[in-house]
Amino acid sequence: MINKNSSVPMYEQIVQILKKEILEHKYPEGGSIGTHEDLVERFGVSLITVRRAVLILQKEGLVVIRQGKGTFVKTKAVSDDLSTLTVVNNILKHKDPAPKVVVKSIGLIKTPPYFDAALKKELGDECVRIIRAHMLDGVVYGYAKMYLPEEYGSLITQSDVENHSIYEIYQNKFGVKLGKGIQKISADKATKTLADAMDIAPNTPVMCIERKAYSADKELIEYMELYYEHSQYYFQVEMDLTV
Repeated sequence: MINKNSSVPMYEQIVQILKKEILEHKYPEGGSIGTHEDLVERFGVSLITVRRAVLILQKEGLVVIRQGKGTFVKTKAVSDDLSTLTVVNNILKHKDPAPKVVVKSIGLIKTPPYFDAALKKELGDECVRIIRAHMLDGVVYGYAKMYLPEEYGSLITQSDVENHSIYEIYQNKFGVKLGKGIQKISADKATKTLADAMDIAPNTPVMCIERKAYSADKELIEYMELYYEHSQYYFQVEMDLTV
């Protein structure tokens, strides 16, 4: 416990105690180590001392602070080798517990006016928008907005989206042969709206993927905007140096 007579500052003692517990797996991956108030009571110190200790653990990449919910052991980031079009649940499928898809909304909308002319032409005046979050042990790993041509999107149900990838739906429900896809990857900061949806702080760095997917007949079947919190996801690409 805390030795208030020690020359080592109390916040540093708390850091060392919690770090040892985390590294010894006292808490499950993504598990809570308690709210600030819980830690104040546990260690018998001030809120300022607890905040200082927790911020150090956050900077060291050991915990994630979720406002109003507490402090949680950071889950391991997932990787993508970019060999195929990214399907979030396929990347997470080896995780335990299994990932869960939460459909936030699905419905017909006017095609967004900020889309470029070529995309608006491919989608038509109206399209079906699906917003869904990929959850793993209560953490949002991926947040996606998908825009589908009305002829297909209007036939897709919430259950379809919760249990299958869009590409599985196209293949198995509609008999559409998949073609090629184009991905644009960039970095940005989370807006207030996106931060609220992903349960992160505004201006948190996020990885953004814009994707156009086509059938074998070169028809657009999906445009997607996909977001990852920066620490939850990374790309790992193998390169041939002999070429």
